Amino acid sequence: MILSRFKAWAISFFDDPHSPAPLGIFRLTIAGFLLLQAIVWYPDWLAFMGPEGWLQWEISHALTEEWTPHMERVYRLLSPSGLSAERFVMLFFWCYVIAGIGLLVGWHTRVWAIISWFLHYILMGTLRTFTYGVDIFLHIALFYMMFMPVAKAYSLDVRQNRVSPHPTWGVTLSLRVLQIHLCFVYLSAGFEKAMSPDWWDGNVIWRSLVQPDFRQFDFAWLAHYPWMAATLGLSTIVIETGYCLAMWIPRVRAFWLAGIIALHLGIGLFLGLWFFGLIMILLSVSAFGYCAWQDLRDRVCAAASLSRDKGMASQERASGEAKGAITNDKFEPKTVTIKAGSEVI
Repeated sequence: MILSRFKAWAISFFDDPHSPAPLGIFRLTIAGFLLLQAIVWYPDWLAFMGPEGWLQWEISHALTEEWTPHMERVYRLLSPSGLSAERFVMLFFWCYVIAGIGLLVGWHTRVWAIISWFLHYILMGTLRTFTYGVDIFLHIALFYMMFMPVAKAYSLDVRQNRVSPHPTWGVTLSLRVLQIHLCFVYLSAGFEKAMSPDWWDGNVIWRSLVQPDFRQFDFAWLAHYPWMAATLGLSTIVIETGYCLAMWIPRVRAFWLAGIIALHLGIGLFLGLWFFGLIMILLSVSAFGYCAWQDLRDRVCAAASLSRDKGMASQERASGEAKGAITNDKFEPKTVTIKAGSEVI
């Protein structure tokens, strides 16, 4: 009995058709993030990617495996064209931007998703020493978009009838994969923090806020209030560890999502890691934002309906009392005095 119920639940969880809107939001936000990052990179693009940039091709090439795509390897394939290395690097940039735009508008979406993923893979191979969490999560998101039906909502493919916008089991499966992946990400992050005493006593928070590489404001005063740093550390553990449970509970999902957004906004504001904070917000909003919005909408509609029902009941009660008063007044016996001469009858 239990096994059959679990099987029915699992089939429903992964197979019941779901709105493709979250996957459309996923595509729009990640493609927009890719383009925003490219715009920020543009003034220093040659310094990042050029053959004589901050990390020369010769050095970055030596740090990568033979099978890893690298800017220099791609340039050697095109060297017979007579294109200079600097022009090739700028051409690569504009190809990257065009791929991001194609992904954003959803025109032949899967093709541009594959191109965007491959070009980003080359960037990661060339900038091995500069990559960190934001690049890894962006790469994972682009990888997912090569296979997920992200063109089913808010895309030119739908407008031009190349893709059906109707919900399918593939939409549900894709959304569940993204949701479960994020649950494991935050569970592992929260569990690892919980295993470190420095998170419980606030030392990690203190060191991060005063470290010169990350310091955005003067937090020297925090040394006089260690309980504040400890509270922030404990809150981070609770929010990240509880993510994998709270995001499946409709009553608390929206509030937990707000907590995650606040956590990553704090990372951007106080540590200067704006791109990392932004992409984590976009991933959570893409995975659970649509469900959280439906939860809030249903709650507001239920509250409005309850208020309306109470108002109608109050009106009906007042109307009933008024009718009762009229009825009592109509049928209440009255004393009639008749005078006949001087006698009262």
